[in-house]
Amino acid sequence: MKKAMITIEVLVSMLILFLVIATSFENIKFFNIMSDKKISYEDEYMSVLSLKDKLSNTICKTSLKETGVFNTYDYSATCENIKELRTFKKAFELNDPSGNIGRYLMKLYKVNLDLTKGNFTKTFSYYVTVGQKLDFN
Repeated sequence: MKKAMITIEVLVSMLILFLVIATSFENIKFFNIMSDKKISYEDEYMSVLSLKDKLSNTICKTSLKETGVFNTYDYSATCENIKELRTFKKAFELNDPSGNIGRYLMKLYKVNLDLTKGNFTKTFSYYVTVGQKLDFN
């Protein structure tokens, strides 16, 4: 009877040990997958922010469309004019004109940025304001 109890105790302890080891390996596998995804998201995030900074200085001022490769991502960016408005000029004297007749033209653009890397494709949007000084003759 004692040998049977010892055998059952050993089998139960081996089952518990097996479950602990199996759970540990599954957790390690899960954390490795999450770590790879985290690195992928960080790479994507940093690429988008860097590309946004690079494009914001030129895309809406020189051309309205740009494509290329940046940090192993293929990108396509388009710039769409949302609104144009001249700066507001306040009348300083009684007969002076007032309103949106200032010397600067402010333009609001929406930039659509498409990133592609392998089977990964994602679209981001952000806004850019561009000012332009108008010449009065």
